[in-house]
Amino acid sequence: MALGNGETYPFTFEAVREQVPNASGVYGLYTPRRWVHVGEGVDIRESLFRHLNAPSASMNRFGPLSFSFELTSAADRVSRQHALILELEPACTSEETAT
Repeated sequence: MALGNGETYPFTFEAVREQVPNASGVYGLYTPRRWVHVGEGVDIRESLFRHLNAPSASMNRFGPLSFSFELTSAADRVSRQHALILELEPACTSEETAT
């Protein structure tokens, strides 16, 4: 796995609440077959909750998702997100998943 420490979680309110800190970082949403979205945020827990509360139509079409994350400094967050997008080639762009 190219993101984080290899830990993966089901994309649920409970998993986000229990596993994700209120901290700067990047995250990826995926199915067993492909990466769906790579995002970044000042507070990745809040960003993931936003996706859970208002999922985009493009993300909904992929069915059950899992997620991974890594803590990243504010200075490095956007460049790390861009590198992951190039590497993982997620199905949805930021514009498609904006809430």
